[in-house]
Amino acid sequence: MIEIKQFIQFKLGLHNYAVEMSCVREIIKPVKVIQLLGAPEFVQGIAKVRDGVVTVVDLRKKFVIEPSEEGEPRIIIFESAQETEKIGLWVDDVVEILESGSLEKIPDIIHRGTIKEIIKTEDDIIPVIDVKQLFSDDVLAWLGSANVVSSDDLIVVQEK
Repeated sequence: MIEIKQFIQFKLGLHNYAVEMSCVREIIKPVKVIQLLGAPEFVQGIAKVRDGVVTVVDLRKKFVIEPSEEGEPRIIIFESAQETEKIGLWVDDVVEILESGSLEKIPDIIHRGTIKEIIKTEDDIIPVIDVKQLFSDDVLAWLGSANVVSSDDLIVVQEK
């Protein structure tokens, strides 16, 4: 039997990507982001979201992707075992929620620290970003100096 997973499809520049829906806490409209001194260029800063603080990361800067003027920018906030230590991903647009059982393992030539698998649709392929691996390197290493969340603290919510 084919396992059906849910994904949130979004755009970085002109390209489509996805993340597993089970690791997403919420999606919000852009809010005021305060830059942090000494942060890597791809860490936009921190933002107040409700009663918490979210570290906002811009993968376009990390992977040198030109921003898109099309769409409505959003911040995808990921689940974390520590309520006060959330990470948000700035994206150019949230496209849709996908359900797919048509998944392909990534070819060996692709860097496994970034892409987890590939969704096949009728006329496209969409790389699925491995959130745990992505945030376990640069961002969390930098945040680690302040004893913030580790990649093991990013959690996947089980659907009921």
